[in-house]
Amino acid sequence: MLLKEAVNKKIEYKAQILGLLVSSVLCLVSCVFVGCATIAPPRVAELPIQKFYINNIPYYSLTEICRHFKIDWDYDSFARQISMKKADSEVKLLMDSSVALVNGSPLDIQQPLRMHNGLTVVPAKFRELVIDRFYSRIIPQASGESALGYAIRKVIVDAGHGGHDPGAIGRTGLREKDVNLDIARRLAHLLEAKGIDASMTRSVDKFISLEERAEIANRSKADFFISIHSNSARSARLNGFEVYYITDKINDYSRALTTAQNADLHIEPASFYNTSLNLKATLWDIIYTQSRLRSIIIAQSICQAASRNMGLRILGVKGAPFYVLKGTRIPAVLVEVGFVSHPSEERYLRSGFYRQQLAEAIAEGILNVKGNRSF
Repeated sequence: MLLKEAVNKKIEYKAQILGLLVSSVLCLVSCVFVGCATIAPPRVAELPIQKFYINNIPYYSLTEICRHFKIDWDYDSFARQISMKKADSEVKLLMDSSVALVNGSPLDIQQPLRMHNGLTVVPAKFRELVIDRFYSRIIPQASGESALGYAIRKVIVDAGHGGHDPGAIGRTGLREKDVNLDIARRLAHLLEAKGIDASMTRSVDKFISLEERAEIANRSKADFFISIHSNSARSARLNGFEVYYITDKINDYSRALTTAQNADLHIEPASFYNTSLNLKATLWDIIYTQSRLRSIIIAQSICQAASRNMGLRILGVKGAPFYVLKGTRIPAVLVEVGFVSHPSEERYLRSGFYRQQLAEAIAEGILNVKGNRSF
């Protein structure tokens, strides 16, 4: 049943992606974007429910949680799966797993669902991560959180090329690797100033392989990966700004099957689900499909900010099979800030002021979706 629902949810995401691609074309004609107001994080009151401590980690009885918040729930003893429903929200939990499916979207609840003295218990953080976001009408969402429980708190900023790999070289000798690094540094500083943890794959002029860049992102537990590049073309006339996401021509299930064999999905080693490669592959398939959707949303927002703030010629939001996008298991985009092969853009890209403007536009695009409830 879970696999059937996952497939249906994947189809829904595909439809959303198609809609976003259509809107990205319209974005080239009219770049209008409405920001979202944020709400200050509320103070969460202590629950009048007994806590259990397992390895010094607080847990609540799932039965008491559901009774307190008036949530309907059901337990499938064969699949060891719990379904919680209230209004239009549904949460599915797997015993011994710290991954929940919230309205079909994977969410890390940090600690696994457990059995304790005959009781099904959930980590205390479950209240903050799931209940208050998706079920409570009294407590509003925290600033920066989305309706899918996704927030951009940590970003990996990747400066393309470096070391012995100069990337593209302009007609007057401007090296892509230098432009990329400078803009990436500026972007990281801007994001840090706005409270986002921004880490760089490289902060100096050194070579890092594409595989290592993707692995840095995967190890980081970041929410988003952005790779900064400068473009080049044989024609000196071509100029403009564009953003790429992982193309939908890449088979998500093939990626998911490979990932399921090698990557951790936060499932207890002794769990039945840890031996179910098909189930893990299906969960990763959902993650990859939704990751592409989120990547497109961010890519659109970055293009809109670049057009609005700088009047740049926007070449669009495009799918591509770049390795740093294909090998990254989190939402990821690759930004081409301009063409070093275009005389005017090469001259602009030499300017620290222009690079700062580019970094600010990219940062604004990221920050604009940080609190978008449709994200």
